[in-house]
Amino acid sequence: MYNLIIDAGNTIIKIRVLAKEELVFSTNCNDWDSSLNQIKLLQNRFKISACILSNVRENDVFFENYLTKNLKTIFFSHSLKLPITINYKSIDSLGKDRLAAVCGASELFPNKNSLIIDAGTAITYDILREGKFYDGGNISPGIKMRFKALHSFTKKLPLIELDINDNNFFGQNTEQAIRYGVQNGILSEIKVFIEEFKTKYSKPNIIFTGGDSFFFEKLFNFPIFAEPNLTIIGLNKILKLNV
Repeated sequence: MYNLIIDAGNTIIKIRVLAKEELVFSTNCNDWDSSLNQIKLLQNRFKISACILSNVRENDVFFENYLTKNLKTIFFSHSLKLPITINYKSIDSLGKDRLAAVCGASELFPNKNSLIIDAGTAITYDILREGKFYDGGNISPGIKMRFKALHSFTKKLPLIELDINDNNFFGQNTEQAIRYGVQNGILSEIKVFIEEFKTKYSKPNIIFTGGDSFFFEKLFNFPIFAEPNLTIIGLNKILKLNV
């Protein structure tokens, strides 16, 4: 039997199929129509027993109705049974991606103090204490967002993209100045949050995830764990707890 995990983020819709904890199929879609077509194909290929949808974009009623009618589906929210205790005061505004990633960390690292760094559209820093208690965290603009902000809110600064092979410290032209400013600014920010976490929690465990995590994970000289499917692991855990 297989679980279908759908993680509809701001940029892409991730579709994954898992057999217990093993990932057996993975694809990404840009919109609801292509996602629905992909799911219909998967139904012919796998015997899907249950499905979970986590969605942070505009709802698509037709898509959700199809899932409800054709699959045993749950819609992810903080009101579901979770493997963690939430100590976040504004729980109604807590991002589903953040919560799912923390649940993934609880599955992979039970009983550990973990700092989950998700480098995507935004960069989020979330604290999981003893593998059980979610104590909150921080939200900061991601790499692409910072590049776009400099371009959009000024009249002359060009739009620059991430370059993993170009990471000196001080630039000698405007393009380098923007690139090094953004990339090293984020790198310094991450280091500060990690050091603060390490001073407050014993045996700290650092987890990187998200689309831009590949850029940062190679730049640190202390042990980190990189898991690109952390949110998927968390959603699968939640699905198993609630079906």
